[in-house]
Amino acid sequence: MQLKIQCFLLPTSPSPLHLLSLKFNLSLCAIQRPLCRAGARVIHLFQKRATASESRSWKTSSFLISVPQRQYWWSGQSNDGDKVGDTKEDLDLEKPSPLVLYRRAQSRTSNVPRRIYILGAGSIGGFVAHSLAGLPQPPPITLLLSNRSSLKSWYDQGGLLRLSTKGLLDSRSEIDVEYARRPVSAEEPQAVDAEPDALAGSLSEQKKDIIHNLIVSVKAFNTVDALRRVAHRLTPQSSILFIQNGMGIIEEVNEAVFPDPANRPQYMLGVISHGVYETRRFHLVHGGHGTTALAILPRNFGDIKPEFEPSALYLLRTMTRTPVLAAVGFAPTDFLQLQIEKLAVNAIINPLTALVGCLNGDLLHRPSISRVIRLLLAEISLVIKSLPELQGVPNIKVRFGIKRLEAQVIGIAQKTAANKSSTLQDISRGRLTEIEYITGYLVRRGEEVGIQCVLNYMLQHMIKAKERLEGERQGYLLPLESRDERLVARKS
Repeated sequence: MQLKIQCFLLPTSPSPLHLLSLKFNLSLCAIQRPLCRAGARVIHLFQKRATASESRSWKTSSFLISVPQRQYWWSGQSNDGDKVGDTKEDLDLEKPSPLVLYRRAQSRTSNVPRRIYILGAGSIGGFVAHSLAGLPQPPPITLLLSNRSSLKSWYDQGGLLRLSTKGLLDSRSEIDVEYARRPVSAEEPQAVDAEPDALAGSLSEQKKDIIHNLIVSVKAFNTVDALRRVAHRLTPQSSILFIQNGMGIIEEVNEAVFPDPANRPQYMLGVISHGVYETRRFHLVHGGHGTTALAILPRNFGDIKPEFEPSALYLLRTMTRTPVLAAVGFAPTDFLQLQIEKLAVNAIINPLTALVGCLNGDLLHRPSISRVIRLLLAEISLVIKSLPELQGVPNIKVRFGIKRLEAQVIGIAQKTAANKSSTLQDISRGRLTEIEYITGYLVRRGEEVGIQCVLNYMLQHMIKAKERLEGERQGYLLPLESRDERLVARKS
């Protein structure tokens, strides 16, 4: 980030009076601490120039300074303290500034097609699509719908994506839709009822256009099936951004969809903390503002300077320049800690609210529930601190200790006290839950490092039992015998 500074100096006796007019040309999003340090550095420079000036007339001085763009997501402190100076290292304009690096990345993405496809038009997918469509120069956006009923609902309600924020309704029509059907060779013949004329073009033929930028926001258990619908349109130069709950999804995708590493697209991961829910199809409510954390996964984690696909850089740049999303990019190791932290919180709030049948805030100030939370966190904390990918990372014993994780759970429960967890919503609707990718993931990783998470294992299967019973009672789910005893949706 570069700041263009224009200074007006009015010398008076006995010391000059500084009237500062700062014109900021911010090419990147400003972050608080570096900007404050830059401001102190600017005043230091003004003092030196004003002292050296002996003229009694107005003086105008213009120059550029560079503001380092750094991340202080963990401790909130800079690596070099709060000292402000004008050393050559601090003020050397010959060094590549973040603005120069940004323009270099922008030049690399200049030839990348701008269209962004979003697979999964639920609350999160719709929120991302609506936010991207609100940019001054929005990229073309296409929602990939997996069933004909959703496509019909889109046209029936006028082809609009609606988002309500604090009672203000904002509708977006600059969004395209496609029916993401399975490959013809793998799709079973189905009886097709008479469709509206508007659907004829969408269902007539299978799309073969290459997808360069894809955002996946379907439920974790539907990821493999959803990606199989568009796998023939993805290339190694494509990028896939996964914004979903839970962990372990990438491993399933590699095994079932992209087994050959040479043909895999570039993967990206996202964690979103915005509170969004759907009142009816394509009508969303933004109930709570949050942030979005993003990371590009290197193809080989051993590379010191990994090379990323231009499509991944374009997708990251587009997401971070969207104000509503409040998106920030992180290094893979930093992002992994954020992801695991959210997983630990979800592994407590989601299953407990689903079993008790309460709102998130109802978990607070109840001694019996507090004891259960501590017992579950004892297993979760031990598993996380034993993960091999976190060995050598500073402060993991403190960050993922029982007391701090309990404080995180209490803090999230307080902030979302009036919300229903996603697991409770799924069970109340007779739908599948993502418990296999939340609590189930922790149980599996515990077994890999020799830790038996007995309590979490019990909690996982209690949720699966309730999921089965509610699904059968409401007639939405059909029990089938499979290797993992999952339920298959009778109709989506």
